[in-house]
Amino acid sequence: MTHFANNNSLLPGLTALTLASFILSGCHSVDTESQTQTATSLVNAGWQMVWQDEFDGNAVNANKWSFAVDCYGGGNNEAQCYTARAENASVADGLLTITAIKERFSGPAVNDSDPSYEVNDTSKTLDYTSARLVSKNKGDWKFGRFEIRAKLPQGQGTWPAIWMLPTDWVYGPWAGSGEIDIMEAVNLKVVVEDSAPVSAVHGTLHYGKQWPNNVYTGQEYHLANGVNPADDFHVYAVEWQQDEIRWYVDDVHFATQRSSGWYSQYIDNKGETVNAPNDAPFNQPFHLLLNLAVGGDWAANVHNKGIDPEVFPQSMLVDYVRVYQCGDSPTTGAGCETIDEDAQLVSGKTLTDTIQ
Repeated sequence: MTHFANNNSLLPGLTALTLASFILSGCHSVDTESQTQTATSLVNAGWQMVWQDEFDGNAVNANKWSFAVDCYGGGNNEAQCYTARAENASVADGLLTITAIKERFSGPAVNDSDPSYEVNDTSKTLDYTSARLVSKNKGDWKFGRFEIRAKLPQGQGTWPAIWMLPTDWVYGPWAGSGEIDIMEAVNLKVVVEDSAPVSAVHGTLHYGKQWPNNVYTGQEYHLANGVNPADDFHVYAVEWQQDEIRWYVDDVHFATQRSSGWYSQYIDNKGETVNAPNDAPFNQPFHLLLNLAVGGDWAANVHNKGIDPEVFPQSMLVDYVRVYQCGDSPTTGAGCETIDEDAQLVSGKTLTDTIQ
């Protein structure tokens, strides 16, 4: 999630049951034939499913997800408290629903990475509630294809995010250890003066040094024919391999970033500045996060600005989350990729760029 805070073979893992899960998701406004073709193409490419949540139960699966519980504001001055309540995150009819509600709520002023965190603390009150699901220590991976089918919320002040953070923070605090934003969007369908409704989704990397000396680079994408991502489900994905990360929407490859355009520099336990390996920070295990933020330093500062309370409640609906490993080379993630040579190659930034 973007932080502006204070600035070829059928593999055994993809079974007939797994293939069926693609087809079953057709009950959620999806072209079944298209889903089946996608499943077949992934198998033929050598991808092996290693983790999934189809949201087929009646509650969030605690074996796969934990909840953030805090009123911290995400480090971006966001206006929501994250809760573990069913009002904010529920599972029914094969969907995960994350709902942002306008309501006063009190909770911890810091997040659970802070030594002073206490889950029962109620020292901070905010005007909205929502939910953030986290797969940390329940689903952590280095390299793979990460695919999420979702329908996004709309309105001024909405900020849905499907993203990844490092599990072990090997290269120091954010953002020296990196962040992979699979999909973010703000203020979808908002009309600014006479412009077309907001429709962009964004794929971004954060890296460099610890805040505030971090950097980010990415690419926005618009669906074809003026389609808005708030109107229906779409599949958001990244393919991450050694030295390269690629972004996709509905299997359209729209952006690529390479290790020649990212870096990490951190302070070691001796207080010395260390240049991390050339492929750092995206050479360590990461985990998934799904959340719907309200306001904050991005959503509330663009388009019509602020938060429109009249649009709430708003929800992000998630049909499935699927994680694949490349059977050809699990240790590098390479060999299964689908590449469109017309995709935007994002130049990124180097340490030298930040010094100049």
